[in-house]
Amino acid sequence: MATGDRKTSDIISDFLGASWRATVRVVKSIPSRIIGKIKKIWREFRDRPPRKDISRVYTVVGYTTRKFVDERYNAERRMMILRRGLLALIFFLLLFIVLDRTLSILNYNEIKQMFGFSSWTELMKNDPFSDRKETEQTAPAVTATTVAATATKTE
Repeated sequence: MATGDRKTSDIISDFLGASWRATVRVVKSIPSRIIGKIKKIWREFRDRPPRKDISRVYTVVGYTTRKFVDERYNAERRMMILRRGLLALIFFLLLFIVLDRTLSILNYNEIKQMFGFSSWTELMKNDPFSDRKETEQTAPAVTATTVAATATKTE
């Protein structure tokens, strides 16, 4: 089986040759990598600041001013306020989207039929806990015969 002008044996030999060269390169680099790690550990040990007591010793890496530190603190503070504001905005947007979707699903005519009133004024007119004193009964009395009669009409 040949791909183009090359034979399968040529492709396999090229692959094995490249694998061998990569393996030899990795094996040859092992001693220099070990020596490099040892030198790094030695440099870190040698360049440590002297310790006279048990407390930590800090080395000064660079110089700074109070103005630079204050500017950096204020920038970080502004970023935190901005993040919190954006997070609150995203939360309110998600809340608005969820409420919009759920309220659009509700059928208000069915809800009116379930609870038996069509407006708030009608509900307040029939409120048994209101302070108004009326002479006539505002809510009609429901008996078992009227319930049975309405049930047979709907069936």
